[in-house]
Amino acid sequence: MSANSINSISEFLLHAGTEYQVFDLGRRLVPIDNQTFLEIENASAYAPYPRQKHGWFGIVFWNKNASSQHYIWFVKLPLDEQGLVVAAARNHFLEIIVDALGQSIAEDTEKAQSLPDNPYSFVPNQSQLAQFNALVKCRLNQPLNEDAQKVEAYIQAPQLVDWQQITMQSVADFVHSLNLHPKKAALIKAIEHNYSLYADVFLNTLMEMCESVALPDELLSAFMAEIDRQDSINLSALRSTSQSVFNTDINSKLLDLLSKDTSQRLDILSVIAARHFEQMEPLLLTKFFEQAAKVDEKEGHKGALFAGFFSDLVQIPKLRRQVLTLLHSEANPALLKSAFKQLFEQARK
Repeated sequence: MSANSINSISEFLLHAGTEYQVFDLGRRLVPIDNQTFLEIENASAYAPYPRQKHGWFGIVFWNKNASSQHYIWFVKLPLDEQGLVVAAARNHFLEIIVDALGQSIAEDTEKAQSLPDNPYSFVPNQSQLAQFNALVKCRLNQPLNEDAQKVEAYIQAPQLVDWQQITMQSVADFVHSLNLHPKKAALIKAIEHNYSLYADVFLNTLMEMCESVALPDELLSAFMAEIDRQDSINLSALRSTSQSVFNTDINSKLLDLLSKDTSQRLDILSVIAARHFEQMEPLLLTKFFEQAAKVDEKEGHKGALFAGFFSDLVQIPKLRRQVLTLLHSEANPALLKSAFKQLFEQARK
């Protein structure tokens, strides 16, 4: 197999005799069907959840005729200004894997797991990796972490179980299997009933592991109530309420949050941009950029922080038109007009 004989990562995996499943690890953790991934890497479709001008993907592949071993590549592909994969970068990655592996994936060797150092591989952080592992197990019908039973036990009787024996991975496994759990209703009731009894570390981990999961209404309401209790912002609760569709309650909560000075923090704005872009209709988008402009000014970033959020959000396919419309709106408040003017001036340099 040579680099000249294949034209995509998808084609390489198919020629190597593997089956594979792709996951988007950008703003959400989402499975992508193989045809959609092929269109994304061929720049005939936008990367749906871009982050930092890249598309972020976890590719799980295996050869069921050779062994039960599964391999994983974490690949980040640079995007152009429109949010399409840069073909030259994708082709460069192809050259790297073909030169390193040839057809060794089909032979099921350890080389498939360890690519040589390259600018396209990345290592997810601990939280993202735990969520990824949990979702892969659920999608491929693999056994969950046995310690997930400790999570259930602690949720039902926090006074009797040592939460310090519970791992992040076991919490992620529990969360990602909850919607299909035979005791789902009872476990949700237990969380509501015992909420105040849980250790803060466990509770924050539980909420963080929920950020890419469709939450039952009861848990969504409970976590929303935790976002700004006593005028402090709980980032784990803010992350947990991320949803894949527009939700009027979350939108209202974010509008209220962004009207307060307590939201004028880089970490809070970063979570909202990364996890709550689905809620950004024109009013919320305006309030978000106003707060970004205030933080930029207050911390002396000279427009760099504001420009970073702008370039990040404008690449999201669902938001691109809204962001560009806001950029040219005559109805913008003075602070926002000034921030956009500075953005234009920096672009000209």
